[in-house]
Amino acid sequence: MSDSAKSETEVTPTFMSLPLRSIYVHVPFCEHRCGYCDFSIIANRAELIPRYLNALQKELETSPHLDSHLLEVDTLYIGGGTPTLLSAGELEDFFNILSDYFSLAPEAEYTIEANPDGLTADKIQVLKSAGVNRVSLGVQAFDDSRLAQLERTHSVQQTETAIELIQQNFNNFSLDLIFAIPGQTLDEWQQMLSKAISFQPPHISSYALTYEKGTRFWSDRNKGNFQSTDDELEVEMYLKTISELTNADYDHYEISNFAKAGHQSRHNNTYWSGRPYLAFGPGAASFVNGQRQSNHRSSYTWMNRLEQNQSPIVSTDDLTAEERARELLAIGLRKRQGVNLDELSKTTGIDLAVCCKNEIGDLIEKGWIQRESACLKITANGLLFADEIASILV
Repeated sequence: MSDSAKSETEVTPTFMSLPLRSIYVHVPFCEHRCGYCDFSIIANRAELIPRYLNALQKELETSPHLDSHLLEVDTLYIGGGTPTLLSAGELEDFFNILSDYFSLAPEAEYTIEANPDGLTADKIQVLKSAGVNRVSLGVQAFDDSRLAQLERTHSVQQTETAIELIQQNFNNFSLDLIFAIPGQTLDEWQQMLSKAISFQPPHISSYALTYEKGTRFWSDRNKGNFQSTDDELEVEMYLKTISELTNADYDHYEISNFAKAGHQSRHNNTYWSGRPYLAFGPGAASFVNGQRQSNHRSSYTWMNRLEQNQSPIVSTDDLTAEERARELLAIGLRKRQGVNLDELSKTTGIDLAVCCKNEIGDLIEKGWIQRESACLKITANGLLFADEIASILV
């Protein structure tokens, strides 16, 4: 940046002083590792749950961001893994640990991820007693053959039973779906969307099947054991997702997320809006005061370090104001409402209209983003190139 640009734009960034109001806790246990999964998990090792709980207690009690007072939070998100793989008793112990450090603000959003199998009535009661008020259910498909193909451990019948149980106990829940499964047709995907809509979930997340390096699906595809869905069909499925869900009165508020009025994921909006958050558990990443810290991805190493009174943190990144500003612009463009450049300048102390002038101009010329006064928004065409947009800006 030129000296003149610096003199015009240097102000105190506000993201350095925003209060901590969001917490993520990672529960790494799963019954089985699906072939596409690259998350930090432990498969088929439920006997390690007590050890995990002890380590989590240690991480919380030694966190420099938590003191003797309960931290009041607006969003608390329990992800995995499969948090509901824990027994009812283990879930009680888990929530009791968290209640020693966090309190829920009025109208707080308290989310837990769950799989359809193993979500029992007694576990539901534990969730409600702990204050959980939102369930994110990993449905993925409404077809037993597709579930088997994805190596999921539940059936469609179990999904329907779980949804009914959730509806009886929670007003707010989300269904996760996967499209572009090898061999899946556009008509089949449309039927799956219609099935999901029939349950009237307040929120739906829909993702194309991805092949992350190091996963079994990535290896099998490279070996020619199966072919991934061609790009043209995947685009058609994504566009069908948008049309079907918006026609059913879901707001397409983020690239892969759709919500009924008043039911956007408040926790995920914390990430997309650049507000600070604390995260605990193996592989969890926090962002506080312009600094990102990540725990070791190995659950075993994470537990070992805490048991030996060592920090579980494996990396720390101090972002410059410009790096954070560019990152926030890239993340913010995932939201359909776009990014207000004036507000972002106040938040980061960086005038992105100046430092990203060339990149923004190129993206507008490509037709991937558009400018409306001080606001930049991703276009309908740009939705198909979100990853490329982010790489250009960051």
